[in-house]
Amino acid sequence: MALVALVVVLAIAFFAYDALSNARGSGNSGAGAGQPVESQASESTAESESAHADAPMLADYNATVYTETGTPETLVDIADGKPLVINFWATWCPYCVDEMGDFQKIYDEYGDRVSFAFLDCVDATRETPEKAASWLEDNGYALPAYYDTKREAQYLFGASSLPTTVVVSADGEILAATPGRIDAALMRSALDSLL
Repeated sequence: MALVALVVVLAIAFFAYDALSNARGSGNSGAGAGQPVESQASESTAESESAHADAPMLADYNATVYTETGTPETLVDIADGKPLVINFWATWCPYCVDEMGDFQKIYDEYGDRVSFAFLDCVDATRETPEKAASWLEDNGYALPAYYDTKREAQYLFGASSLPTTVVVSADGEILAATPGRIDAALMRSALDSLL
């Protein structure tokens, strides 16, 4: 059942990712961005590497984001060789605010095995790092928050609607980029399949 749910999530995510990629045009450097990725356990290593080469990779979307103190971090460094969940959010976004409770529980369960990057989409008017950090603290969230102050990550991933959640495998393959509120059970199933 969990595998079926994961396939459905990844299929939906693929179409969302493809739509985002096409909306941005072909200006990204991600090889094969928007291409479906299929793998079978019986593939040879060469075939697997060839299929993997066509998949969008985190290294091609390796934006620099900032900690609350202004320290720069790249997404590849944040991933640190683990699966990575990236969530684009803002305090003014009701769906973002609504899903934070689910994300806190998921982070508490998986945070030792999965890297997380909650990317606050700073626009310097409605959303500032100070406002977002204060909101997280006031609401009791202990999530690894980063600030996309130059909107580099938001642009590279085409995250034009919030929230948008991206799932990356431990080897850096971008598996899903899905706009909208997460389904906590499906997110857990997806993470379980990556561990």
